[in-house]
Amino acid sequence: MLENRKILTLSIGYIIGIFMGLYCKISIVLFYLVFYLIHLIFSKQENKTFSKQGNSFLTKQDSLIKENKNSLIKLNKTSLIKSNKTRKFKLISFNRYFRYIKIIFTKKVIRLIIISSIISNSIVLYQNYRYESLYKNVDNKNIEITGTVVLAENDKYKVKVETKKYKNTYLEVYIKNQEINYGGNISNQNKKISYGDKISTQNKKISYGDKISTQNKKISYGDKICINGKFELPSKRTNYKGFDYSQYLKTKKIYGLVYADKVNILSKNNGNFLLKYTNKLADEFKQIINNSNMKEEEKAITQGILLGDKTDIDEKIIDDFSESNISYILAISGMHISYIIICSSFVFKEIAGKHYSKLITSLIIFIYMCIVNFSPSVVRAGITGIIVLMSNFFYRRKDTWEALSISLLILLIYNPFLLLNVGVQLSFAGTIGIIVFQSTLNRYLLDYLDRVERKAIRRNKRVTKFITKILNTKIMILIKDAILLTISASIAVIPIMAVTFNTVSLTSLVISVTSSFVVGEIVILGLIFIIFKIDLIQKMLSIFLNILLAISKIGERLPLNQIYVVTPNLFEVIIYYFIVFISFYYLKIILEKNKTSFQKRVKNLVSLLKYKLKINKRKIISIILIICIFNFFILVVPKNLRIYFIDVGQGDSCLIVTPKNKTILIDGGGSESFNVRQKYLNAIFVR
Repeated sequence: MLENRKILTLSIGYIIGIFMGLYCKISIVLFYLVFYLIHLIFSKQENKTFSKQGNSFLTKQDSLIKENKNSLIKLNKTSLIKSNKTRKFKLISFNRYFRYIKIIFTKKVIRLIIISSIISNSIVLYQNYRYESLYKNVDNKNIEITGTVVLAENDKYKVKVETKKYKNTYLEVYIKNQEINYGGNISNQNKKISYGDKISTQNKKISYGDKISTQNKKISYGDKICINGKFELPSKRTNYKGFDYSQYLKTKKIYGLVYADKVNILSKNNGNFLLKYTNKLADEFKQIINNSNMKEEEKAITQGILLGDKTDIDEKIIDDFSESNISYILAISGMHISYIIICSSFVFKEIAGKHYSKLITSLIIFIYMCIVNFSPSVVRAGITGIIVLMSNFFYRRKDTWEALSISLLILLIYNPFLLLNVGVQLSFAGTIGIIVFQSTLNRYLLDYLDRVERKAIRRNKRVTKFITKILNTKIMILIKDAILLTISASIAVIPIMAVTFNTVSLTSLVISVTSSFVVGEIVILGLIFIIFKIDLIQKMLSIFLNILLAISKIGERLPLNQIYVVTPNLFEVIIYYFIVFISFYYLKIILEKNKTSFQKRVKNLVSLLKYKLKINKRKIISIILIICIFNFFILVVPKNLRIYFIDVGQGDSCLIVTPKNKTILIDGGGSESFNVRQKYLNAIFVR
């Protein structure tokens, strides 16, 4: 599998190197050297013991040959009989299972993993050093830098620095008083131009009748600006397993924050030509949505769903979506790309033909990626979609795993810290879950319905036959596919949700499936509306947006929509994925009619394991009981007095845990407008 999929192998090695750089903060070369030395030591010992055994065997054999040939034959026969009697089948055998690992991880695969992991590890260590050292001497000091705006969001701007010392780094700039000058001489603070004032227009000719606007100079993409303000390094984690703002900014390649008192626009229309055009296109689309007759909340949600801009969405709506576990709808993802492919293929199939429509669709996907500023989830979906379309265009066999690996590798080469981005983790985990689990679940469900139908026909059960017929209709098949897709993605993302948000939902399946039938219509109608501006389409879009809002409000009120769980550790997450993947692989083997020799061997091993468990049932139950009693006594025994200090944003709170497990919270802080319990304490306690 891995030997034929080289990009997948490179991606695995790249991820290993990033993890070593982020969490161990050491060079992976040292790890490989230690491992190689241990391997050499063990191999030498094995060679020595083997040579000794071989020499002793040869000397014994020579002596026996000299004494008597007949006695040697008898000795060999008796030794063979004894060895056959003493040889027993071991269920838990390292050599047996290590053999299967060696089949997957061949020498070529291991070489690729080592090379890619060394490269990624070196990049992460170097970038970490730059993040820690480059701006260290200017923390809480005023700096003056020149740079180009690459992203503009209200009063927040991402700037690519061009100053020599900090060249090619990114800063997040906040403008305090909105004092923006054009050319450094014209301010926007309601200053009148009178006789004798100097006006710098940067080689632009001013003639009679021209209006000179000095108020609210807008900074947009491609503006070259000079910033003067206070620099601040991003804050690090202050509570146990709390939010680390510095790590979050690293996922955006941002080195620090600048609170600017004064900004001078030096020139406009810099930057990449394609990105300038797509930014203007995005602004035009936003203008079309804002000029429509929709309500304000409908406009904001439309911008969020179609363009990924959530700045205008009310916090209450965001909370409703989050608590209903459908906040992924407001993030651009594979769902949007799939609907773009459907719409584009439908339109251009007749115009350009089935073959060339794939090329046009790939170009549209790339332009859409530019419009939404290459958010990680849309890059994953976009690159995967383009690769699949272009493989069909060039008549090549498509490989979903390779396509997914290429998109992941491109993201991580651009910025290795994107591996820490929750959106990237959820996006890739959900996609892998759909690839691995959906087909198996679908086959199992079809097999089960087929057995039920045959049983109903055999026993002449009319009600059961009627139900199975309904389940085989097109509408029910669509609902079934939506349910299985949601279940498959949910199985894969449960550990990530538990680690990041400390929540697990039991009702998200119902809300996710219901909302999936509404979001598709919103995306399609929204795309048609911003292109053709049809009033009827806008009214239909408003109806579906109101339905989505109603679903989010219902989902927020449902019981068990958010169950808080303690943060699982790395070992528990690995155990979860191992059990899930093994279980689904075994289910796949059971459903397989023409089993391979390896699949037969796995089935036999599982059957043997079941037999062993059945024989040793009493022993296993007694061991479980002993473990439970031991854990109970550990909980009952008084512990040491524990005192925790918690940063709640307005000072330090103190949590005291007594030896008898009673808790006392001192100085929790908060106010009517600031809920400390929801913001800090809930997250800390569950972690």
